[in-house]
Amino acid sequence: MKFTFFLMLGTSALALSAGVAMAQDAVDLGEIIIQSEEDPTGPVVGYAAGTTASTKSGRSLLETPSSVTVVTTDQIEDTAANNLSEALGYAAGVVTEAYGADPRFDSISVRGADLQNQIYLNGLQFSRSTRPNYGAPSLDLYGMERVELLRGPNSVLYGAGSPAGLVNLIQKRAQSDGDTTELGLHADGNGSYYVFGDANRVVDDRFAYRIVGKAGNRVLGIDEYDNPGAYLGFAAKYHATDATTVEFLLSYQDDDPDSPSGVPNGLVGTRSDEDLRDFYFGNEALEYGDRKVLNLGAQVTHTFDNGWRLVSNTGVTKFDWSYSNLSVGGVTGPDVARTQLLQDEDVTSYATDLRLEGSALTGDVLHNLAFGIDASRFEESALSVFYYGQDSIDVAAPDYSPITPVRDGASWYANKNVTVEQVGIYASDEIEYGNWRAGLALRHDRNQSEGQSNTLYTVPGSGGTPGTVDLTRDDSATTGQASLGYVWDNGVSAYLSYGTSFQSFAEPGDTGTALDPTTGEQWEVGAKYLPATLDAYLSASVYQLEEKNRPVYVQNGAGVRAYDQVGKSRIRGLELEGRANLADGWSVTGGYSFTDSEIIGGDNNGNELGLTPKHTFKLWASKEIQGGPLAGLTVGAGARFIGERYAFNANANQLDSVTLLDAAVSYDFDDGTELQVNVTNLTDEAYVSSVGYFSTYYGDGRTISATLSKKW
Repeated sequence: MKFTFFLMLGTSALALSAGVAMAQDAVDLGEIIIQSEEDPTGPVVGYAAGTTASTKSGRSLLETPSSVTVVTTDQIEDTAANNLSEALGYAAGVVTEAYGADPRFDSISVRGADLQNQIYLNGLQFSRSTRPNYGAPSLDLYGMERVELLRGPNSVLYGAGSPAGLVNLIQKRAQSDGDTTELGLHADGNGSYYVFGDANRVVDDRFAYRIVGKAGNRVLGIDEYDNPGAYLGFAAKYHATDATTVEFLLSYQDDDPDSPSGVPNGLVGTRSDEDLRDFYFGNEALEYGDRKVLNLGAQVTHTFDNGWRLVSNTGVTKFDWSYSNLSVGGVTGPDVARTQLLQDEDVTSYATDLRLEGSALTGDVLHNLAFGIDASRFEESALSVFYYGQDSIDVAAPDYSPITPVRDGASWYANKNVTVEQVGIYASDEIEYGNWRAGLALRHDRNQSEGQSNTLYTVPGSGGTPGTVDLTRDDSATTGQASLGYVWDNGVSAYLSYGTSFQSFAEPGDTGTALDPTTGEQWEVGAKYLPATLDAYLSASVYQLEEKNRPVYVQNGAGVRAYDQVGKSRIRGLELEGRANLADGWSVTGGYSFTDSEIIGGDNNGNELGLTPKHTFKLWASKEIQGGPLAGLTVGAGARFIGERYAFNANANQLDSVTLLDAAVSYDFDDGTELQVNVTNLTDEAYVSSVGYFSTYYGDGRTISATLSKKW
């Protein structure tokens, strides 16, 4: 490597400090103009947020020239969301559960792209692997203040990434406006239970801290799959001076998630979907999980006398995961073949983002400027071993007594060690001229990877297929964004935007070499409504997105899987979304999306992208009764419609559309105590969420849960 993370951090700090000194000597612009009073990382009352932290500027959603969804803590609590997929379940165009009800990681598909490796934590990438389809480990949502979905290309802000968007998790931070405490317990009909607590304390006018914790066990509809674990978060805020604020974030999650093996494709249709969904194909002797995630973060903000700000955001993540599970294969009569997967992953990542931001006037034109440099280092060591020929299971008379693992069967082995470093410099100008808004941004990145992947297949009937691939690459890319908009005085805005992206993968492809970077571009036209007299946010957008060299998993006749790169994919769509806190205790959120996808070139030319329905519709509404004998009672209900879609890019398996109903009722005892009951998938729909090469994955069945909490 020609640079290191820490050297980059030091030189960037010196460079920007010099720039600040010159800016202070040049001109005093007075106090910087704040675009919104809402803290883009802080709590929001109700469902309708007014700002987003994901744009880095804290810009008002009304003036942000892209489609953004912000899911608040109130919405997460009202819908009893346990993970990221459930939190975004009511967002326009979002498709979840690509691998069924799997607690190991979050699967989010937006605008025809899987965002599993596009998860960010506090504005810094939170990744598990350089593989395109390896999802980030699922973090406990109780530790999050808000979830933000930023659609469209964002390489100009974050470097390498998907043109479809990213998800940014904002952890709960210390608040300086008073002491608060929450304690509670939760249980559901599957046998899940956990206790939770959140305490914020203000020590004095300069220092505050917050502790968040949760511990228990989440049990899926299949009784044998439980997921015990605990989450602990600590946050502190220190106002060192009137101009300097330091925020510190620490979180540790220790859990043992098990992964359902799915249902053998050969059994689907031979029994009821309900029976297959709830059937346990594994064996507890060969299935376990042990996952630990440590995250350290710090943000320092210094405001100079002329209103310019220097912001430093740094994070370190340590991730260790070992697990074993049984996957299913062919079906012979009542017997189902099984394979054991042993996985061991060790990941350490470092990231920092340093930027200088402020305002300047040129005549009647206001420029909100930002100049930044960021760097990251990602170290991954992963070992995967498949052992074929484990004892089969008889679906007519299952025997769950402990079995001895078979080690003399054919195997699939992959070992990967890779280090990836990225450094990027960027500049942006958010321009205001009367009611007109414009934006220009440019970024240049260099992405270097070093390492190798060693893979050995001995699949039955295929012989041995050894492969060692050098993953060393040195890629660079320049990306940009441009936008033009108009903001009316009544809270309506309209915009046109264009953006580009690139993404690099340190992963072998089917050609025996490392995958080439992908490139993408998107045009988007949209309108928004953020009224001053109503706590609401409405948005509409149409877009066209194109991506070249998208990697997809393919499998040959011997069962060997590898990544192939699609020539080009094109997605055109419409998204409508709204959320509001209305009079008389009403809160509403919902959205509709139309997505038309097409693969251009390659074996699947003309096909639709897999797991990309043309239509989705979501609506959730809750009503708090504010007077009379039922005062304190809140009722809520929601519907989620996911249209027909294909399981693969080959368009061989079409999944049926499904409508899922949810409901909730809660009672506030007027002393901070609240009892809430939720039902997800009210009608217990047994539906297929996706199909793999050997397995079919069902979505979650009906779950009834109760939560008792007290806040003071």
